Amino acid sequence: MLRLIKIDFYKYSKSRTFWVLFITYLITMTASIVGIEQFLNSTMLSKVGSDSAIPIPKFSFYAFPYVWHNMAYLAGMFKIFLALIIVFFVSNEFSYRTLRQNVMNGMSRNQFVWSKVLFVVLLSLAATLILFFPSLIMGLIKTKVLTWQVVTRKLFFLPAYFLELMAFGSFALFIAFLLRRSALAIGLLAFYYFILEKIIAYYLPDEIAAFLPVKAMGNMIDVPNSALMKLFGVNFREYVATQDILVSSAWMIIFVAAVFLLMRKRDI
Repeated sequence: MLRLIKIDFYKYSKSRTFWVLFITYLITMTASIVGIEQFLNSTMLSKVGSDSAIPIPKFSFYAFPYVWHNMAYLAGMFKIFLALIIVFFVSNEFSYRTLRQNVMNGMSRNQFVWSKVLFVVLLSLAATLILFFPSLIMGLIKTKVLTWQVVTRKLFFLPAYFLELMAFGSFALFIAFLLRRSALAIGLLAFYYFILEKIIAYYLPDEIAAFLPVKAMGNMIDVPNSALMKLFGVNFREYVATQDILVSSAWMIIFVAAVFLLMRKRDI
């Protein structure tokens, strides 16, 4: 396993494109986490509140324990960016024949697939850490009374976010192995994510639509219950449902298994 990680690390550490994309994601995510509260309070709520007969309370995104839920929900909006990185670089393995070179150098087909699964795992872990540290710092700054229980009470949203990234990354991996061309794979991923599954879900009962892959992954972390939502009597789920965990995990296993099957059945 360590050998596979070293091989992939060598590939991506030498890729300027990878570092540009990853650093762009890092900066965008950090800026969004640090600036979301100020943006909502100064821009959106000020406009709504000026014409509202009801006083609109300010958002408090960073106070523990709610910061974990708030930031995990926000970060979930950026998972498509990580998926595009996965699709782009895995597809290039086929386009530039590096897969064939790896096999000629003694790597088995299964080892190649595992190296890409590990790539998804490490990228998801890195993204989770990018979420963790700014959220922790902002929570420490903004929370008036700090106790270990307050800080960790909703920390379970962090592993839920990691699972969401892993499941969606596995979906991106499957598309990359299926089409083997970065432009086609990116197009299909974007089309399914933004359009196709929404159309399918529209014609299905909610109970069945909840089992669609992207919907199940997104359902793990529901909309946070902000002060504004509570003011209008709207309440969202403040926990991670077991069903969504199981469905997302099942889809992740299916996509990874499909990748192994594709790799075994098709020429390289």
